[in-house]
Amino acid sequence: MNFILNRTAIKGEARNFISQNTRWWKMTLATLLVYFFSGGISYCFSFVSNIRNGFFGSYNYYQQSMPISFSTNIIAILMIPFSIAAAGYYLNHIRGFNPQWQSLYKEGFDRFGKYLLTGFLTYLFTVLWSLLFIIPGIVMGFAYSQAKYIIHDNPGLDSTEAIKISKIITKGYKGDLFMLYLSFFGWYILTGLTAGILGIYVVPYVETTSAMYYENLKRNAIDTGLVAPEAFGIIPQAPYGTNQQHDNFNYENPYSRTDVSPEDTFKPGDPDNNNHGTNF
Repeated sequence: MNFILNRTAIKGEARNFISQNTRWWKMTLATLLVYFFSGGISYCFSFVSNIRNGFFGSYNYYQQSMPISFSTNIIAILMIPFSIAAAGYYLNHIRGFNPQWQSLYKEGFDRFGKYLLTGFLTYLFTVLWSLLFIIPGIVMGFAYSQAKYIIHDNPGLDSTEAIKISKIITKGYKGDLFMLYLSFFGWYILTGLTAGILGIYVVPYVETTSAMYYENLKRNAIDTGLVAPEAFGIIPQAPYGTNQQHDNFNYENPYSRTDVSPEDTFKPGDPDNNNHGTNF
């Protein structure tokens, strides 16, 4: 029987979490540059180009927008490592590590090559599936969606390994992921109506929910034996004073630099046996 993930409970936890001490504001400030250069700057250039189009005509619009489009695409590609680091930043928050905003950018620089390759391959594989039909591309996009968290937790993995593990842990839950992101549609509309201003709350809300959902998928994969704890950067340790490992592990995150375990700081939503979601 599939482990059912309660979207409503997880979203409720996310709202409560970011509301404590106005965490959403701190998270927004830390990730503002990442999301601005990843997509916001392109929106600004498009807005300016549309104004110019109104004054100078379509010829000047296309002549001026082509180099701008190329440069913004390059910037967006170079920001991929920091987008993955931002995903890890939210993970570290819900795990109780209270990361400093500088750690996000340090992680992006320190693991620039690995994160860039992981993000690029994720995008490439999704596009290749989309060339068949749109639906397979969407489905596989959700299958690869957890690779960013996995490579953060265990940067020793190859990028293809992180993507493979993402496919494993999302098997049977891609439809549930689709419904999860679809449930934010109203928030996206409101963000657009406020010219992006509401995004200072919506972005941390969505990202925190996504990070909590990953924690549920990870826990499920470990508990059911689909994926070994080591794949997520968790070292299973035998109880003190024994020479062998047992099934009842104590989990320690070697990247946290703290004695607090993620398993002790994050409590996933209770399974909702009455709502089986949409699985494919």
